[in-house]
Amino acid sequence: MADLLCGYVYQGFSRFTVVHLGPAVGLDSTYVIRTLVASVSDSAKDVQPLALFRVYATREQGRWVLANALPRLTKNWNHETIGRVRFVFPRTHRFARPRAAATSAFVDSLAAAFEIPAPPSIDYYFTDDLIKTLSAAGLEFFPIGADTVGGRANVIDRLVFVGSSSHGEEYRHELAHVVLEPFLAPFKTTGLVREGLMTWTSGSAGLTFNQLMPALKGYLDTHPDLTLERILTDPPSRMGTLDVGYDGLAVLCKMVYDAGGLAAIRELAGAGREPREVLGAAARILGVSESQLDQLWRLRVADLALDDRQRLTSQ
Repeated sequence: MADLLCGYVYQGFSRFTVVHLGPAVGLDSTYVIRTLVASVSDSAKDVQPLALFRVYATREQGRWVLANALPRLTKNWNHETIGRVRFVFPRTHRFARPRAAATSAFVDSLAAAFEIPAPPSIDYYFTDDLIKTLSAAGLEFFPIGADTVGGRANVIDRLVFVGSSSHGEEYRHELAHVVLEPFLAPFKTTGLVREGLMTWTSGSAGLTFNQLMPALKGYLDTHPDLTLERILTDPPSRMGTLDVGYDGLAVLCKMVYDAGGLAAIRELAGAGREPREVLGAAARILGVSESQLDQLWRLRVADLALDDRQRLTSQ
């Protein structure tokens, strides 16, 4: 995919305004182009920006072409290749090689567990702040919320962008997106089942799957009427490291796998995009009625949360 930013900036906005065009410092025969993507409120005339991004114009075979910011803004960053993963990070960062080695090994083990070929290579860009990492890709402004810990994946180009001050070399959720894409490619998997699968296999928000369970149980205890169907239809907003949609569907993925292995995960992934289709498939796999599914799921969350507390107590 030639344009690394297309998934971010092309979201139905019609106003693209070039706010800066000038020579790119330090780059021969190259210009930088900064573009604002925004709409304007008719009532208040307020500008509502989606993104401010940069690309470059450079000469190639006697003509001007557009070029991505990523390789230019990171050309002086450090590069460390371990196994299939090339870690790219600012020179000011102290590289945690043991963590990176474990992350590289995770790529191979995840592919083997799902019986698919491991990707030949993955470029893993990270800083201590997701905003900084996305800025290095050319997104100088993009609404990601208040939490600067997180990641994004470009599965087509096998690129991972991570921001985390404490887990920079081992933020595996986005890697799982790249590794498991061949497994999911034959299916039209709904977004939360996809994210649930990534969260079950690799955690989220810098935490492992097991570490996410106590907060999920706490939320369910205070929201006794919340159902899987409501989560799939209108998931609660993320609160810090708690994402009820991601974490809740991760538990459902684990339940389905425990009941039927990879064949069951394939059935869930291929069930369709509608909540009733997903929940119907899960109920069939687990051998319960759809009305019993929520209770079984809540009990499983409680068991997993207790297991994590007992693990911490024993350490």
